[in-house]
Amino acid sequence: MRKIDFKLIHLENNQGHGKARQAAILNTSHELVAIMDADDISLPYRFEKELEIHSKKKVSVVGGQITEFIQNPKNITGIRTVFKTNQEIYKDLKKRCPINQVTAMFRKSDVLAVGGYQDWYCNEDYFLWIRMAERKMVFENLSDVLVNVRIGEEMYGRRGGWRYFQSERRLQKYMLTHKQIGFFRYICNVVIRFGGEVIATNSLRNKLFKLTRKPYDTKIVRQKENESQEKIIISKTASELQKYPPFSVAISVYEKDNPEWFDIALKSIIVQSVKPDEIVLVVDGPIPDATRNVITKYITICHNGDNV
Repeated sequence: MRKIDFKLIHLENNQGHGKARQAAILNTSHELVAIMDADDISLPYRFEKELEIHSKKKVSVVGGQITEFIQNPKNITGIRTVFKTNQEIYKDLKKRCPINQVTAMFRKSDVLAVGGYQDWYCNEDYFLWIRMAERKMVFENLSDVLVNVRIGEEMYGRRGGWRYFQSERRLQKYMLTHKQIGFFRYICNVVIRFGGEVIATNSLRNKLFKLTRKPYDTKIVRQKENESQEKIIISKTASELQKYPPFSVAISVYEKDNPEWFDIALKSIIVQSVKPDEIVLVVDGPIPDATRNVITKYITICHNGDNV
């Protein structure tokens, strides 16, 4: 494995996802930046597929589909699908977050041009896409599943409650005042979110959440993956790798992240068909020794070019 620059940034106190992601982006060295979470799993050809789009088109953000699993990565419960074309994404933006954040690979200059990630409770990504849409930037989502996302019962609790609803309501108000949606769409969006995030119990929210996901059919998904592989050059030599622009991966970790899951997430970054030139990890506040050990392990692997 070739060497990967590993840059470590420490925030003394926990700042939250928005500020941690912004700190990571500001410390990246390359124009293209891929987002990664500390408990998800990037599929092996994720970066190559995204780089294919960025190398051919002037696109600000490239994303894709995600599968979701509970405990075991093979225990996939469904697929969160998003629209593919820029026109479809702009239309979808009026109703929901149209980009699966953990799949995003974007142009750093375009993200920073609108102020980058900001501190917006649980919706820092949606707010970013909204501001980029205001500037008429271009989005594209691949039809491929790019990341396998870990979910659980606690997630339904996080995506509900008064504070979460107020965050969503403020986003809708922002879009209304900036004329991205009309008053009728604003009322519909707020009412739907109030019902699902304030009135609904966690159990009901779980059921409603599942209704927004497509069923996972292993045979169909594998067939689509095989078809997509035929459309992409799987890089095997150094000369082939040179056709892609350099890119960074921005990731953050904090105290409550599971060290074992974090290890798996980092491994999925560096076993890609096209490996990143740089990983920028933001440690968002104090972390346990087990997490520090994982970081030390991957700093050594990346700096030495060792195989995992």
